[in-house]
Amino acid sequence: MKRILKINSVLWMSILLTGCGIGLGLFPYAVNHNIKPYLQYWEKEGVTSSARQSDSRECGSTLLPSAPHQDDITFISKDTKHDDAAYDRARLVWQRCMINKGYRYNGDCSSDYAKSRPACGAP
Repeated sequence: MKRILKINSVLWMSILLTGCGIGLGLFPYAVNHNIKPYLQYWEKEGVTSSARQSDSRECGSTLLPSAPHQDDITFISKDTKHDDAAYDRARLVWQRCMINKGYRYNGDCSSDYAKSRPACGAP
């Protein structure tokens, strides 16, 4: 009888601990955060999604057709060697171009990294 109680208690404890708090609000960012593609955070009065994509291409981005969202973008062309510094420079140039076209970034600018970007007011 003791063995059945031990097995039963271990079984229930494992079931309770397996959930890791999902549904209890312990991970609000992962559960409640409204995730949308990066390009949709760039807003301009009266601009459609296709016009925004076109402006993004003109500024040097490559929209990824195979991505889950059609507004996911990359900044490295096929003939450019991929490295983080080149990607970062291309992204800064792209942000300045979008700002010059009249777009305003409406994303999160709370981190120190984000504050150093043109999208969040840095030069």
